[in-house]
Amino acid sequence: MMKINDLVNFYDTIDLSYKTIEQQISAYCLKFYPEKNEKVEWKCRLPLFVPAFYKYVKLNNVVPSQHNFWLYYCAENKPDLQKLKLTYEEKIGLRARVYRTYPSLVRDLHLGLYLKGMQNRLDIFYNETLDIKYGIDLLVGDTSGTTVGFALFTKTGAGKHARTVKEFRPKKKIEIPCFELGLDFPGSKKCGDFFLYSEKETESILEKFHQTFKKKIPVCPKK
Repeated sequence: MMKINDLVNFYDTIDLSYKTIEQQISAYCLKFYPEKNEKVEWKCRLPLFVPAFYKYVKLNNVVPSQHNFWLYYCAENKPDLQKLKLTYEEKIGLRARVYRTYPSLVRDLHLGLYLKGMQNRLDIFYNETLDIKYGIDLLVGDTSGTTVGFALFTKTGAGKHARTVKEFRPKKKIEIPCFELGLDFPGSKKCGDFFLYSEKETESILEKFHQTFKKKIPVCPKK
C-alpha cells in the first residue's frame, strides 16, 4: 500500500506564497473559447493537464499565463498529441478545453499555499500521484499523523459534471477520510479575472478536520 510519507510534498519544492500567486495572476487576463469537440472532451485519452502545470510552476517558480500553459502543455506532450492525429477542429477543441481547465489548476495551487500561509500547526500536502491516481487534490494533517483528504471542484454545471465523470473513472483506494469541497463563485475571493478559494472554504476544511478527529485547530493569523 502506498505511504504518504514516501511521497514528495510539492509545496516543499517551490518558493511561492499565496500572496505571490495573487500578485502574478492579477495581471493575467482569462480568455475562453466556445468550441467543445466531442472527441477531445470524452473520446480520447489526452495527456493529463496536471503534470505540465506543476512542472512549469516548479521549474519557473511562477504561475504560467493561460496562453503560456497551453503552449507548454503542447510542447511537453508533443509526441503523445501527434499520435492522436487530431484534426484542425479537434486541436481547436483541445485548446478550448485546456483554457477552461487552467483556472482550476491555479485555484487549487493557491488554496494549498493559502492554507500554509494562514497557520503553522498543520501540514498541507500536495502530490501528483495522490491527485491523478487517488483523486485527492489536497491533504491536511498534523504532527500525530492525523490526515484528511479533499477533492476540489467548482459548483458550476460544468464543474459538477466533470466531477461526476471523474467519479466513474477507476481510482485507487486510500485509507484516510476524504471529502469533497466545492467553490461557489458568488461570494468567493476575486483576484483579477480569477475566482479563488478563501476564508469560507478554509473554514470548511478546518471544520471537517475538527469533526473527523474531534480536534480543535489552533490557527495563527496571516501575516
